[in-house]
Amino acid sequence: MQSEKPEVVIDAAAKVGGILANNDYPYQFLMENMQIQNNLIDGALNAGIEKFIFLGSSCIYPKFAPQPLKEEYLLTRFFRTYK
Repeated sequence: MQSEKPEVVIDAAAKVGGILANNDYPYQFLMENMQIQNNLIDGALNAGIEKFIFLGSSCIYPKFAPQPLKEEYLLTRFFRTYK
């Protein structure tokens, strides 16, 4: 980022593995993805890039989360009792 100096960074990077892998290894997926995001955000900040777009997938929400989705539903285990 320092040498290229883009006007904007669009972050769509993540480790993915499907429903079973995410369910079996939630800590590993969360930690590795946070490390990816932190490196990109830090790199953009250090390079003086002012525009950063952070994309997320709908798969980070529980399967049965009510619609419309709310931020507080992220990474929860929804058991139809969430209010």
